[in-house]
Amino acid sequence: MNLNCKEYQHQITLFLYEELPEETVPGLQAHLLECGDCKSVFESEQALHSAFADDTAAWDVPSDLLVESRKALADELDRIEKKRSWWRMPAFSVVFTPMRLLESAALVAMGLALGVYISNQQFRAAPSVASNPATENQMSVMPSNGTLTNLQVVNADPATGQVELAGQVSQPMRFHGKMDDAMIRQLLFSALRDTNNPGSRLKVVEALSQKPTEEPIEEALINAMVFDDDSGVRMRAAEGLKPFASEQHVRAAFMHTLQNDDIPGIRIQAIDALIKHNPKDADLAKSLQEVTKKDDSPYIRNQVLQYVGTTR
Repeated sequence: MNLNCKEYQHQITLFLYEELPEETVPGLQAHLLECGDCKSVFESEQALHSAFADDTAAWDVPSDLLVESRKALADELDRIEKKRSWWRMPAFSVVFTPMRLLESAALVAMGLALGVYISNQQFRAAPSVASNPATENQMSVMPSNGTLTNLQVVNADPATGQVELAGQVSQPMRFHGKMDDAMIRQLLFSALRDTNNPGSRLKVVEALSQKPTEEPIEEALINAMVFDDDSGVRMRAAEGLKPFASEQHVRAAFMHTLQNDDIPGIRIQAIDALIKHNPKDADLAKSLQEVTKKDDSPYIRNQVLQYVGTTR
């Protein structure tokens, strides 16, 4: 079976993380010898991968980190599998497959790990603030601009007065780079999954909408338009995808939004995009009639009626 360049580029990420099946490697290597574009993508991702590998040599990485990371990744995929079964529809199979979600989750995990370990390196360099020598080493890991949250008492021994606490430390960090930088994109995709901050996700969608012509960014916008819990984020993602409503997978995503989104304004964005960028399409007209026959928006029903009239 012949693969296209997009599929080979997906294999590159798996290959660098040693997750690509062995029988697939020769085909990828042969393609890289023939295709300059894919070779350039491979060299770029390999350079980023090597940079991370060089830095990790000085990190004190816990031995069980890989096990915990894989378990967390598996749990997240299970959660997505249970919550989002619609990606198995044929119209969405080119975009939302378990393997594609695995790749995205791997990028998110790498971005989070990067932040954790850079912070850990800075924590070790922070000056000690403890006066008790017994706790001096433990307290020295708290940075001056760090925030301690979710603090809990793990154990308290009344005989010795010893108390064991557990919590989470967060520290603000800044990154700078261009949208073309692989690391910047990975951090943006990671921020797009920040379920606690819709304002942050909205800013990410606005940034990605400046360059939506590239496939990974386009897919991130589709994911935001369909999945995000915040209506403002979904609305902005729909605006960014409008010019590409004639593409099969974007069109399918707009159809899903038109049928399922509970915000009329977002459904209006979807119907306007579909009609404007798919003129006189009889098949689309039939689908729109079926999807919108129970829609409570007079505007949407009227737009569909007018569109159906142009295809007769």
